[in-house]
Amino acid sequence: MRIEELPVDERVKRVIVERGIVELYPPQAEALKSGVLEGKNLVLAIPTASGKTLVSEIVMVNKLLKEGGKAVYLVPLKALAEEKYREFKAWEVLGIRVAATTGDYDSTDEWLGRYDIIIATSEKFDSLLRHGSGWIRDVKLIVADEVHLIGSYDRGATLEMILSHMLDKAQILALSATVGNAEELAEWLNAELVVSDWRPVELRKGVFHLGELFWEDGRIDRYPENWESLAIDAVKRGKQALVFVNTRRSAEKEALSLSSKISRLLTKPETRQLKELADSLEENPTNEKLGRAIRGGVAFHHAGLSRAERTMIEDAFREGLIKVITATPTLSAGINLPAFRVIIRDTKRYAGFGWTDIPVLEIQQMMGRAGRPKYDKVGEAIIVARTEDPRKLLERYVHGKPEKLFSMLANEQAFRSQILALITNFGVSSFRELISFLEKTFYFHQRKDTSSIEYKAKDVVYFLIENEFADMDMNDRFIPLPFGKRTSQLYIDPLTAKKFKDAFPAIERNPNPFGIFQLMASTPDMATLTARKREMEDYLDLAYEFEEKLYTNIPYYEDYRFQTFLSEVKTAKILLDWINEVPEARIYETYSIDPGDLYRILELADWLMYSLIELYKLFSPEKDVLDYLRDLHLRLRHGVREELLELVRLPNIGRKRARALYNAGFRTQEDIMRAKVRDLLEVEGIGMKVVEGLFKHFGVEMPKGAKKDSKKAEKARKGTLDAFLK
Repeated sequence: MRIEELPVDERVKRVIVERGIVELYPPQAEALKSGVLEGKNLVLAIPTASGKTLVSEIVMVNKLLKEGGKAVYLVPLKALAEEKYREFKAWEVLGIRVAATTGDYDSTDEWLGRYDIIIATSEKFDSLLRHGSGWIRDVKLIVADEVHLIGSYDRGATLEMILSHMLDKAQILALSATVGNAEELAEWLNAELVVSDWRPVELRKGVFHLGELFWEDGRIDRYPENWESLAIDAVKRGKQALVFVNTRRSAEKEALSLSSKISRLLTKPETRQLKELADSLEENPTNEKLGRAIRGGVAFHHAGLSRAERTMIEDAFREGLIKVITATPTLSAGINLPAFRVIIRDTKRYAGFGWTDIPVLEIQQMMGRAGRPKYDKVGEAIIVARTEDPRKLLERYVHGKPEKLFSMLANEQAFRSQILALITNFGVSSFRELISFLEKTFYFHQRKDTSSIEYKAKDVVYFLIENEFADMDMNDRFIPLPFGKRTSQLYIDPLTAKKFKDAFPAIERNPNPFGIFQLMASTPDMATLTARKREMEDYLDLAYEFEEKLYTNIPYYEDYRFQTFLSEVKTAKILLDWINEVPEARIYETYSIDPGDLYRILELADWLMYSLIELYKLFSPEKDVLDYLRDLHLRLRHGVREELLELVRLPNIGRKRARALYNAGFRTQEDIMRAKVRDLLEVEGIGMKVVEGLFKHFGVEMPKGAKKDSKKAEKARKGTLDAFLK
């Protein structure tokens, strides 16, 4: 189907044609003929890179131009929200306003009411539903990207509950990779179904074993014995490769190994550019390895890298500068990063109780990254058979069907949180009403068993009433209590809130950072770091050293909680080091963690500390304790000791600048207000923009001649050895 034949607003066609698209792919045409343009729900299950996003753009923009209202585009990851935001901005030429929202779960974000397309992570949109944001009633369309993640243990229930809430209130367009039970999903959503295996780039799939490459059509190619030869061969052909492995350390090891071989294939300008890229990395142990790999045209990509590093790698790969990326499977979960050849080195991963096979759906998602539309006629996806029989791998992953999706409302933590939200935020006022809502879920659609859902829900309701999240009146109607309502709005597990509430008397008796950090680390909402066997004795000693600061008893060695407790102590110690200004590089080294791990822990700790304070405010708080907790939250946010608290309250003054100012004698806001501009500019990290921001904050005019001082200070700095070494 040609774009000009589309039954949509002429302006939509014009924007698409200006992008250079004049004809739709067959599954795109089928999707747009399904009734979705007339308002029908649709499940579109087609391979990666077959153009799902364009279908959603046409449906969204056409609906907005015709009917007004808003469209919400749900994504599983923050990085995907950023990517879609950049893509959808192109529609602003038609006067459509685009916004993205991913953070802060304690806000109605009423400002979003000014926008037409709102891109949000599922968790963020769920929290907006709980806050009853006014603009949500104007939502006419929900696009659920990567809807197969409804089967994901940790985030599936959130997406399922959003769709259950929005069924019959808005049109639903669910985008998915090919799944084993797309019909069941479409039936639940009362949606049309378009399933296709068509791809814009032909995909050749095969299994590599000891130098022989067995293609699915029976042909065999021969290579040197090591699988690395497949990546090297792709680069020799002027192409790029993605290599998927099952652990971070493997990704790093294989990147360094490949780098030494691929560096010989680079041109001189590429070598120079890659060196510049490597030199721009911040200094830390992980980046030191990453820099070595990048110099040879290879990078590793995993959750231990900071967002800035991951974005830099993705951009350099898209530009063709980085030739090979070795990655953990997180990269296959939605980031649009295709390559000519995808090599899957591992089909097993460690999952708590031993090695398990990676699901077919995930492997096929990785394979789907092979072949770049516009650049390749064919893409190649190759699984490496290390110990397995290559025929079995062909059978399972190449010819096999992806698994069925199952509802994850069975996950107790998610179920507990969602039941609380229904009672306290969505006006569900009786047990009968609660069950009647749960009967709209995919969970019920799959099981068709009211008694089991009643049994599960009863358990949770008893827990909520017993712990004063909610109550019941004489007519068996729910009464939401402030503690329950606030817990749900804060988007934390009721079990976390209960732990906080139980600890308030102990916190009032003995407020201290270590006790509070261990308390936060013991909640289901905190991602703790595992205490390894060789570290356990050290953390046990530390726990005894800080025993009087803890709000819990140290468990006995035989106790099932023992190892978990020591992991909490490890996490608390990292947070303690952070607020005591231990340098980041030393934290990474001491605890064998990566920058991404530290950022994730700090982000969660920041949110939990905020939640702890918000809940404490409900229980006649003692003013000095509340002030103490607020100061600790600020220290946690900036990673500073107490003496820097006054300075980090200033705009653009964080950990490093505050310490530099303090060491230079500017210890209070008063000192800074009285300072000469040139003296401030001599402090490391303080430039003219920061000084202007400070003066604006104090409501003080910039002195005349300040700009000259700035140029002099910059000149003086340029002449130093420090500047030369930078």
